[in-house]
Amino acid sequence: MKVVLSTPPGRTTERWPPLGLLYLASSVRAGRSDTIRVIDAFCENLSTADLIRRVLREKPDLFGMNCSTHTFLQTMDAMKAVHSTLPETRLVLGGFHATFAAERILRAYPFIDFVIKGEAERGFPKLLAHLEDGTMPADVDGITYLQDGEVVSQPLAINQDLDALPFPARDLVEDIAYGYAHNGIRLTFGKFTTLCSSRGCPFRCTYCSCAAFSQRRWRPRSPENVVDEIEELQEKGYECAVFVDDNFTLKHKRVEEICRLLRERKVRMRFYCEGRVDHSPYELLRTMKQAGFDVMYYGVESVSPHVLEYYKKGITAEKSRQAIADAKRAGMLVVVSYIIGAPVESREDILRTIRFIQETRTHGIQVNILDCLIGTPIWEDFVRAGVVKPDDWKRNHRIYEYRPDGLSREALEDLAEKGYGAYVQGWKSREGVRDLLRLLRNNPTGRKVILGNLLRVPKVWRMSRESHLKAALPEREQPQTPLASATRAR
Repeated sequence: MKVVLSTPPGRTTERWPPLGLLYLASSVRAGRSDTIRVIDAFCENLSTADLIRRVLREKPDLFGMNCSTHTFLQTMDAMKAVHSTLPETRLVLGGFHATFAAERILRAYPFIDFVIKGEAERGFPKLLAHLEDGTMPADVDGITYLQDGEVVSQPLAINQDLDALPFPARDLVEDIAYGYAHNGIRLTFGKFTTLCSSRGCPFRCTYCSCAAFSQRRWRPRSPENVVDEIEELQEKGYECAVFVDDNFTLKHKRVEEICRLLRERKVRMRFYCEGRVDHSPYELLRTMKQAGFDVMYYGVESVSPHVLEYYKKGITAEKSRQAIADAKRAGMLVVVSYIIGAPVESREDILRTIRFIQETRTHGIQVNILDCLIGTPIWEDFVRAGVVKPDDWKRNHRIYEYRPDGLSREALEDLAEKGYGAYVQGWKSREGVRDLLRLLRNNPTGRKVILGNLLRVPKVWRMSRESHLKAALPEREQPQTPLASATRAR
């Protein structure tokens, strides 16, 4: 068979490889002889028309696409166009949004043939075998489809043995120069990619769908398997990589072993990752820094106890302050995300968080207005409250759309602006200069970010002040959460 997989059309400067699709491609290659292509329409900034022209040249037997809530409507436009152009091509959808809205999608968009829920490395090759044989795929892991108007469905699929998965087929997108920049400000340098050393999240943050997607099962790859992949990347010339794990620092001994192997095998790559503030002791951070982990991303979200309880974060402002200080002391470049707009949050709560931003002086921040995404506990709360409209599942919503009694859109946007202003002010001090010099001395990635954009420093400050330069890492699927996961749209 001939198979084409694609990300949704769009425009971005966040050029990260489509790791989920590359895992699917390598899983197909491992057991079948299909011709498989990957089109990264999102990172190539393709329009729907551009994508259709590419797909038409391939004339695949099957076309698959993944999507998030943010990209769902663009995805459906593209899928409909593929169906109109190539009506015999079977269409398959996956990703976070498809997982939580599978039956709704199939009934609202009848040109979609199949949805695979969850992680599809086992199910997708099996689906291809059924289509090739002309048999119904009722036993495929995670499958959902309609047969004579009735739903045929298997439970959401997750992989327990991640070491058994072949490494992502990065050669399928090797002609794309991946990296990350914002408004011309480069934030990654050299040959860049992403990798995943674990999947899933055992926590229960109410704004995030990762726990539901993974059934709250955290599954790690072995340190040896992870470092084998990294060695292969280094041999191919890669210089830096982002770990897209939702919880990279969850198990300290595992992280320490990964770091030991990186040093033992003389790996010179630099790494970005995400951790929780309550799983980041200084000794671990120092070990990570010595092994090449230059950038740490934390989800602090708020400093008010009742807001953190609403989000079910399980952390405190004191833990966040300590983790930030420890990561900076270890020599890391620290990026932190915040969320404003929780139904229980007052203007005074947000102002306390803004003061925390100025006091802690991290190297990058995101101030996100709370998103209401299908698959999250917050979304389910609004469903039970009867405020969700019939078609609301098709797109992303911000909290002010469902909370007219809360802070207005204008008020929240103004407070987000104040957050970025406080971030800038925190660096305009003697202590800020010292922090900057310490970063230049101790952090190779920090040096490249600063010196690589030296002539643009005034613009960086101005964009920060105007709330445009939001972070040294991209906006997350759940405000991210996690930086990304192996099965998300990007």
